[in-house]
Amino acid sequence: MDHDFKNILHNVNLTEGQIGVILCSLEAYPTDSTETSADIQAIFEELEGSVDRFYDNMEKKQQQQPIAEWTD
Repeated sequence: MDHDFKNILHNVNLTEGQIGVILCSLEAYPTDSTETSADIQAIFEELEGSVDRFYDNMEKKQQQQPIAEWTD
């Protein structure tokens, strides 16, 4: 049984701060090959996209909130 374990997706819980540390580390990581560079770019885009999606969803939910109208 030869399985390609590299492609199994895992869901992990990271804080935004932890994601930021990983992104900064990836930016500073020296890439010695095109394959490594492509892998790092894919990871970077996935993590950055996760944060972007979070804030996009939050913004949409805030826009759906009713506007309070106060009357005296």
